[in-house]
This record gives sequence, structure tokens and C-alpha cells, in this order.
Amino acid sequence: LVLRLSIGGLIGAVGGWLLGFFLKKAQFLSEELKNLVVLAGVWGLFGLSQSVQSESGLMTMVMAGLVLRASSVPEERLLRRFKSQLTILAVSVLFILLSADLSIASIVALGRGSLITVALLMFVVRPINIWACTWNSDLDWRQKLFLAWVAPKGIVSASVASLFAILLTERGISGGEAIKALVFLTIISTVALQGLTAGRVARWLQITSNRATGAVIVGCNPMSQIIARLLCEQNESVVLIDTDEDACRLAQEEGFTVFISSALDVEVLEEAGLDTAGTFLAMTNNSEVNTVLAERATEEFNPPRTLVVSTGERKPTDSDSNGTPETKVNSKGSGSKGNKGKPKSNSAKVQPAFAQPLPLKLWNGYLRDGAVKLGETTLRTSGFQIQKAHLEALIRAGELIPILREREKQLQVVQVTEDWVPGDRIIYLLHDPRPKLLRQLSGNKSPSRLALEKLPAVEELPMPKANSSTEATLTEASS
Repeated sequence: LVLRLSIGGLIGAVGGWLLGFFLKKAQFLSEELKNLVVLAGVWGLFGLSQSVQSESGLMTMVMAGLVLRASSVPEERLLRRFKSQLTILAVSVLFILLSADLSIASIVALGRGSLITVALLMFVVRPINIWACTWNSDLDWRQKLFLAWVAPKGIVSASVASLFAILLTERGISGGEAIKALVFLTIISTVALQGLTAGRVARWLQITSNRATGAVIVGCNPMSQIIARLLCEQNESVVLIDTDEDACRLAQEEGFTVFISSALDVEVLEEAGLDTAGTFLAMTNNSEVNTVLAERATEEFNPPRTLVVSTGERKPTDSDSNGTPETKVNSKGSGSKGNKGKPKSNSAKVQPAFAQPLPLKLWNGYLRDGAVKLGETTLRTSGFQIQKAHLEALIRAGELIPILREREKQLQVVQVTEDWVPGDRIIYLLHDPRPKLLRQLSGNKSPSRLALEKLPAVEELPMPKANSSTEATLTEASS
């Protein structure tokens, strides 16, 4: 055993280093060819190790992977994606091949004792194994408990059991088929019980992808910094990305983690932690750029929530002047006309944020001038429809921008198609129309020093500036 591990480790370490060195120097290879070169390289290392010492190939692959990972090869993300695809294919084919050599009669012959053994493996041995392996990891108890319920898959044990069965049979020793049957009974039981219930357990433990925290925000403008500060106050990791060095410098002075680079650079997004972040928010002053950035982030990292800001100025419409109640309240968010409330992105995973359109330059100007108040409100069960209609009327009027929503103790960026429910805590920006001199005399605060407060303009539910459309909306909601 020691000889096999030593030979396998040595060949794997040298081969992994050579492979990493070649990938760094071989700039003439395309991304697709690099994947094939790595595949051919690991096959060659495995074959070499097996020819030198039997059963040392597994250790060779493990060591080669560790060394190659430590080499920081270019386009490592693409290699990992290619490896994941090969893993799914190989595991699927291997399970079929191994189970094809198994008879149902051999499983039935195990008797009731096998069920007790499987139960001990599933509910005692596996949890102890998981907790021991993740003792010093960054995983919390919920994640460890989930791993104890669903991991590992058992492909290695199935392969080794099949190998042992063949070797024992060749040497005339009985029991090989029983070992293989017991392993596959364990795999079948875990797939049937734990695999099929994995989704429900994840939701019960609140570790689904929708519960992922942290955000990567593109744009170092005043509004993005307010959102970043509020998320950081909830102990969430936030990273800002922008190409404007002056804006980045100001954000760094506020204590934010900032990358001065283009968000189209996948390596920058990876370094910013987008592969583990719960939200990607593109809020530059250009709607088209925001859409391109969001679609690129979705394609490469697929974060749970990908949001874009659709910028633009609010233009008056005929319904604003003649009072035709053309604008209706959408039960799933702010009011919309026709298809204007739908995201312009071709990707269904990319959703518009805050309001659509959002005059971002105008609101950033308000923030720089101190013409904005930061408020919070909680949707109440009593009078919920009237309260929601009032908020949506303020949003359509361009006086209020909802930026964050807290539900079940989780703070998330507001979407245009937000489905409000009673109990939601909404954090918003409210335009202060008072003259600048009057605001200064009353103690104007900088954007970074805005404090959350309950604002009468929202809490007391006053009627918005009268027009027939708004009155019709509120009348319909109250009825």
C-alpha cells in the first residue's frame, strides 16, 4: 500500500507540474484544445502509473489534480467546467456498467441483516464521516447536516466492491458477490430516500441557492454605495466593480472592496467572488451595457439573482394628461403599461431592478445634493392593498425608489416584478423636493451618512398628487 501511494504520488506530482507548466507556456492552444490536452495528459499519467505499479493510478490522479490546481493555470474556470461535464458522464456510465453485472437475487439473499447494516451506514457512519472531514472547514452546521444527508454518492465504493468481487472470485474465495450486493443496496437506499428528499431538506435547512448571500455590484455611484453599505451592515460580503478610478477611490475611502476593472473580465468576476455570491447587480448609467454584463455573468457563473438597472428618464404619457386609467397596479410589483414592465433582456434569468425605467443619473444627482431621504416601512396585513397601491403610486410618480426588501430575515435587492407580501420590510429612497438652502439649514446629510427612518410621506398614506389614474387605482385596491 505504501509503495502504491508513494509511486502514485510521485508520478502525479511531477506530471501535474509539467502539465501546468505546459498550459502556461502554450499560448497557441485554443480553449477547446487545452481541455483535450489536459484530458490526454491525465490519461497518460494514469496509464504510466498503472504500468509501473498496479492500483497506483488513483493516487496519481489525486496528486496531479492538487498540483495542477496549485499551479494557477490560465482559464482554470473552463477546465473545471469541462471536468464537471466529464464527471457527470463518467459517473452515469460507470453506475450503469457496474449495476449490469449485479443480480437482484444476490441482494435478496442478504436478508434483513443487510437492511440494519445499510441503516447504520446511512444514519451513523456517514454523518460521523462528514463531521470529521469538515471539522475545520468554513461550513456551518446546516451545510454539514445537509452533506451528512446526501454525500457521498458511492461511486468509489461501488467500483472497489466490483473489483474486490472479481479478485475474490478469481482466487476462489466466497463472499465477493455479497460485498458488491451490500454496496449497491446502500447506494440504492441512499438514492431512493436521501436523494429524492434532498430538495426538501435543503429548503428546511434554508441553504438553497435562493438563500445565498453576498453581492457583486457593477458601478461605484452613490446609489450603489448606499445599497452596499446596507448589505454590509447585515454582515454580507459586497464587492464593487467599476472602471472609473475616481469613483472607485471614493468607494474605497468608504471602506468597500473595489475592483478597478471591466466587469466583462471573467477573471475579475471570479476574483470578486461571483461564483459564491447570491446577487449580481449591474447598475451603470447605460442600460445596454448593464444587460450585456448581466447576460455574461449569467452565462459564466449563473448566480441565483441577476439584476440590471434599466436607466432612462420618465416621459409623460397621454394617460398622465387626460386622466385615462391606463396604468394598472400589477399584483407582482410596480405598475406597468403593456409590456414595459417586462425585462428587455433575452435571458429569463436576468431581471430588472428597482423600477423600470430608473433615471439613475437623476437619482445619483439627488444623492450628491442631499435631496434624498432613506426610509423603511413594513407592509401590514391590515390595509395591505391600500398600502401597496400607495407605494406603487409613489414609484410610478418617480418620488420613491425601493432598493432592498427584507423577508424571513434575508435582505435582497428589489426587483421590478417583486411580489409584495404582508410582513415585507422595504428600504427605499424618497426624493426630498425642498430647496437646497432649506435642506442645508435643516442639517443636510451626505449619502454615506443617511440613516434609516420612518417617513410620514410613506407611513401616513397620504393621497398622491391627484390625477384620475391614481385615484382609480387606489379606489380599486381599497375595494
